[in-house]
Amino acid sequence: MGKVKKGIAAFLVGAAGLFGLNQLPHACGSNVNEAARQTRIVPETAMIDLTAQLGDYARAKQPSFLLVGNGPTGLLEATEDNSEENVARLIRALDGFFMESRFYDGYEEDGEKAERNDAETDEFLAAMLRKPLLAGKQVFILDYVKGKKIRHVQEWGAAEGYIADGGDRLLDVIPDRRPMNENANNVTQLRQVKNFLVLLNPEHYKTRESYIKALSETNYDLLIVDLYYDDQPLSKEETARLKRKANGGERLLLSYMSVGEAADYRTYWQPSWTNDRPHWLAEPNPEWPGSYKARYWSQEWHDLLYGSPDAYLDQIMAAGFDGAFLDVMDAWQYFKESLIR
Repeated sequence: MGKVKKGIAAFLVGAAGLFGLNQLPHACGSNVNEAARQTRIVPETAMIDLTAQLGDYARAKQPSFLLVGNGPTGLLEATEDNSEENVARLIRALDGFFMESRFYDGYEEDGEKAERNDAETDEFLAAMLRKPLLAGKQVFILDYVKGKKIRHVQEWGAAEGYIADGGDRLLDVIPDRRPMNENANNVTQLRQVKNFLVLLNPEHYKTRESYIKALSETNYDLLIVDLYYDDQPLSKEETARLKRKANGGERLLLSYMSVGEAADYRTYWQPSWTNDRPHWLAEPNPEWPGSYKARYWSQEWHDLLYGSPDAYLDQIMAAGFDGAFLDVMDAWQYFKESLIR
């Protein structure tokens, strides 16, 4: 995903994405610029529109269906192009807000060091995230840190009213420590969640059963996983197993769904798109080969996301998930920057 900006032309603040830190545009190209101009797209509004449409669609079918957005923090800032009403619509549309790198910028991997965000960044992020908190929405924080910094993130997050934790950037392992605030409570609402696990890359689990079993033997209140293992979506029987903690308590289960990028390993991908991209696909993401920014206001993209049995959101609902984890909500920054160049 990307980095949040305080105003589109202002300084960077940490909000790394599950699909990559530093996902700001590189070579945006005139095609991106011209396409947005011709359709008179306001990138902020278009992302909030899509989020609201997904929520309306899902809740018409399943009123309790949850949407947690990853990367929407920049959309909580009211600007000339993002009205207070837009901000209010976003808060209404999402049940939870997820942010990466709230306290530490960067990640600790391969010798890299995550540095504490400066005071100005800290103040801005706290002010933005206070808005959903005051509206009764849950805020989740994941910083890519290790060792003592994990405890710092947990404590600082709790002081701000967040559910905050530290973890590995690859999101491919279950931590070898017990969940913070571990409990046997039945968790059926986001406001009851005291801890969470994001595991999107199951490559270390050689069989489908070993993957499901490992997750089912944890006591996290909230699991965020992919809809698919290999090329097959999880079944209702499998999601039912995952919605029960090892200690017997119920928990919530969300499926990953990118709303800002398309990927060539997803089942919707057509082989011809690799060499001849359709108009709604923008530039590839250099941080994550095989991923492409999507013109998320396009009807073609919407049709892949929801509205038919084969659409991604519909598959998530059919599999028995409690909700969807909307990733790359910060894709608006990519198109916004191309318009002001």
